[in-house]
Amino acid sequence: MLFESKRILCPVDFDQSADSVLAMAAKIAASNDGTVYVLHVVTMIITPAGMPVYVDLYKGQEEAALKRLRELGQKHLPGVKYNLVAHIGEPVGTILRAEKQIPADLVVMATHGRRGFAHLFLGSVAEAIVRESVCPVMTVRTKSANSHLVEHWMSANPVTARPDEKLASVEKYMQDGKFRSIPVVNNGRVVGIISDRDIRLRAGHLEDTQVDSVMSTNVLSVTPEMSVWDAARLLSERKIGGMPVLDDKGELVGMLTTSDLLRAFYKMQE
Repeated sequence: MLFESKRILCPVDFDQSADSVLAMAAKIAASNDGTVYVLHVVTMIITPAGMPVYVDLYKGQEEAALKRLRELGQKHLPGVKYNLVAHIGEPVGTILRAEKQIPADLVVMATHGRRGFAHLFLGSVAEAIVRESVCPVMTVRTKSANSHLVEHWMSANPVTARPDEKLASVEKYMQDGKFRSIPVVNNGRVVGIISDRDIRLRAGHLEDTQVDSVMSTNVLSVTPEMSVWDAARLLSERKIGGMPVLDDKGELVGMLTTSDLLRAFYKMQE
């Protein structure tokens, strides 16, 4: 029962659904002198062989996620006890493990919102948690009016490259993740973007060529609040396959590709 919920697990994504979910979790915690455990999962790519792709790649995304979780905690959980956790992994399994480790009395989460590969192949993360959770799950239905915005379809926590990395490493990232372009980040800021075409043009010299010598520095970006229609127009006009998504602080929060847009238009048509 909700009045017995002292340990509340609250998985969140970095979109507008977090506002509603955290508000509900805070309300329950406040009435029970409970603690909210706010969890964000940095989705890890798994190769067909079942092996994760470069765990070290995701350390930067994990640190960035913790920073954003701190901002959410300060904004939505004043006066409420809370813990912030960012884990790298597959969303459903990571949430279920966290639920047992806490151990949680209640899970509060959004009923919809993309969660990378798990949503594409396993269906809604919330639906999977409801089926497999060992404790009660409260789902918070978030507004669907924002389904036309970039933030609803972008790939959060994108894999990034450093300016001083060799192209051989970037080629491996692209092959394993099936990426066509990767943002280049230095000190938390996007300083360039490198494409699979850049890699192909330097074939035979990947081991001794640095990213910053070939990356494009004139980077076209979009915001989470831009409509997918405007984003599609930009991609079409510039004839590019993807763009970084930057928040109002200029920090990287996602990557939007033509594949994301095709999926968005298909789903909205349905």
